[in-house]
Amino acid sequence: MSRTAVRSEALPRQRELDWLMAAVLCLCCLGLVMAVSVQGFQPGGTARVALQQQSVKLLIALVAFLVCALVPLGLLKRYAWGFFFLGAGLVYGAAAFGPAWNGAHRWVSVARYSFQPVDLARLALIVITAALIARSGQRIKEFREGFVAVLIPGAIMACGLAMQPDLGNAAICLTLVVCMSLVAGVALRWFSVALLLLSPLLVGAVLVRGYAMGRISAFLSSEPPYQVAQSLTAMGSGGLTGQGLGAGWMKMGFVPEAHNDFVFAVIGEELGFFGLVLVLGLYSLIGYVGLRLVLQIRDPFCRFLVLGCTMAVCIQALINMLVTTGMVPAKGIDLPMVSSGGTNLLSSLAAIGLIGNAARTDRLTW
Repeated sequence: MSRTAVRSEALPRQRELDWLMAAVLCLCCLGLVMAVSVQGFQPGGTARVALQQQSVKLLIALVAFLVCALVPLGLLKRYAWGFFFLGAGLVYGAAAFGPAWNGAHRWVSVARYSFQPVDLARLALIVITAALIARSGQRIKEFREGFVAVLIPGAIMACGLAMQPDLGNAAICLTLVVCMSLVAGVALRWFSVALLLLSPLLVGAVLVRGYAMGRISAFLSSEPPYQVAQSLTAMGSGGLTGQGLGAGWMKMGFVPEAHNDFVFAVIGEELGFFGLVLVLGLYSLIGYVGLRLVLQIRDPFCRFLVLGCTMAVCIQALINMLVTTGMVPAKGIDLPMVSSGGTNLLSSLAAIGLIGNAARTDRLTW
């Protein structure tokens, strides 16, 4: 390809990456503001401490972003299995030895610090799935080389998450792998047969886990569960323009997990309906740019890496907003780049870094 052709092709791709970074920057700034707004008004908390804590998390996440944006993707592809087994090992380690929290073992504690390995493990799953799809090539349509080979890492990760138990994140990981596989060309009929055969097992897992059945029952009842009811009250009190940054009062112990799982409700209370639409628009922009890049990128590994990372960010955001508005059963999951959870912020910015890296690498390679 001539230098002129490469330059003409790079311009629209660079423009799309600029839009992607603009959306990410807005969400990170919003996350910083909401951390101060929510945690700064908690008992014993101050705005200064909240700002310092969230700024440190953001700086660490920016380092992860730079590392993922600059790491040679050939090296990442070569050691994809090692990265995956590290993530899966942390997930299984948390299930077996992690501290219990509300009846689940989802955390890994190191010294004074603790984190949920599922966020990093999800990223590792995307990398190995993209590598397997790229390696399969045209054989992706075969049962053994396509369906079985690509689905093995997803099944391993889902089993580890189910042991914690974390059925919601297990379903998210399987959804990512299935969607990436279908786009790659794996036959839909094999997934249909697998779903039919595994349906009794899935239903049994939900019935055995009392908390999962309780959430479904609460979702189907005429009255929303407490946390969802408080969330809807907070968003409704914001009206069109909101009560103003820092002026909301539902975050003061009325909306549970206001700094993480239900930060979207606080945004609705303080920035109103327009603020909610803005947040939805920013995630939609990330999804749009990601899918545009998927259509432009020619290298298979880069293409499916972008697809998986884009879906990971957007699916998390969608589930969080649906839970906050009571449209799906309650599931604790952060709003990417806005919730104050450090591990999720790190993995989200790492995913964005990989998207930019893949787009640049593909352009230079071809």
